[in-house]
Amino acid sequence: MEKRPIPAAVWACGALMTAGGCAHLATTPLAASAPAVAASMVAAADGLPDRSEVTAGQLVIHADFPIAGQHRLVRELDGLRTDVSQELGLPVSDEPVHLYLFESTERYDAFVARRFPSFPARRAFFVETDTTLSVFAAWQDRIAEDLRHETTHGYVHAVVPAVPLWLDEGIAEFFETPRSDNGLHRGHVAHLAGRLLEGTWRPDLDRLESLTAAGEMSQDHYAEAWCWVHWLLRTTPERRTLLQDYLADVRRDPQCRPLSARIRHELSQSGVAADDVKRHLAALGGVALER
Repeated sequence: MEKRPIPAAVWACGALMTAGGCAHLATTPLAASAPAVAASMVAAADGLPDRSEVTAGQLVIHADFPIAGQHRLVRELDGLRTDVSQELGLPVSDEPVHLYLFESTERYDAFVARRFPSFPARRAFFVETDTTLSVFAAWQDRIAEDLRHETTHGYVHAVVPAVPLWLDEGIAEFFETPRSDNGLHRGHVAHLAGRLLEGTWRPDLDRLESLTAAGEMSQDHYAEAWCWVHWLLRTTPERRTLLQDYLADVRRDPQCRPLSARIRHELSQSGVAADDVKRHLAALGGVALER
């Protein structure tokens, strides 16, 4: 197992009660207690699910209730590691990703309130510290979607800890859909198609790359991040390779040239890629663009 680089902050991402969202707990003087709270939450056994434990590949699942190792969701999340690796051209890791599953939303909410008193309401969330990768979730109607999203963060961060915020979320949104949907996120397609019809949205990768705090990300940002990832992975082999090569470079050097610059240099002139992403979304959403 590769040694985990020590990040400058604790990273926490989660699914909002009503929509996707995440939070970044920076180690600033004003938020000095946040990493300590996060670290203690991960390390402390008090209040964490511990009735049953199942290991499935890279996942170590701790639950409030009996859960079978061959449960279909466990098998799906284990198989997701291979999908993420093959789609993104990343190696698999043996670093454990701990999933803590609470039987009721009430117990989950009480735990989060106790361990993360200032944390926004989330159905599930992912936490990365310098030593651990953990997912916390309540067992509820959207648990499969939430765990696909958060587990994807775990698989990616195990090998690319410094993946840019927008891309991290775009990838997680891509893989949160059922495998049979092949990365197509119908909710994001409907949202962006509506914005296209209103004439109020145009893809802008530079804008996404400028986002440094998850609190800055709106529904538009999540949807657009997914759209860029879908365009890169589902249109041409050249675009897919470009994304894979970029992730490999970020893994070696987090300060490498941004993806937007590579797209402009290798795939198109400035502005052409955005037009192509717009056409891609319009085709997915059945929107007729004016010529």
